[in-house]
Amino acid sequence: MMRKLFALLIIAIFINGCTKDDICPEGSDTTPLLIITFNDVANTALRKEVPNLTVEAVGNTITTTILTATTTDSIAIPLRTNVDETRYRFIRQDGGETENADLIDFIYAVEDVYVNRACAFKAEYNNLQATIENEGSNNWILDANILKALVADETEAHITILH
Repeated sequence: MMRKLFALLIIAIFINGCTKDDICPEGSDTTPLLIITFNDVANTALRKEVPNLTVEAVGNTITTTILTATTTDSIAIPLRTNVDETRYRFIRQDGGETENADLIDFIYAVEDVYVNRACAFKAEYNNLQATIENEGSNNWILDANILKALVADETEAHITILH
């Protein structure tokens, strides 16, 4: 009888000592993507698709393709969390073999925000700015308007690119 009671006590201690798995639940806050919409430069309120858009992240020694030959009027792209700048090459191809590539530097301040024990931290981007590399009349991107200088979620567009 004493052995059974002792065994039950040991089992109760082990069961009581177990903790819930620390798995970040689906739908939890994560580091947001930068939401970009493309609008018509003649009427800035109108969305305008970019034909055969390719987007490449440009690093010091490596270029990574984020999006390949997609006709779209909006995209979501990641920003780097280990530095305060991300450079992208936006390449538009109008049906022919000629490509037109424009470079945009996104500058921001990274802030790590604690989510919870399971999910740890997420990055938010403050004071977002966009600088288009000027190529004179060769630019297909004519302007970039910052809609939200804080990139903390993916519910609305952060930047509108006019072309």
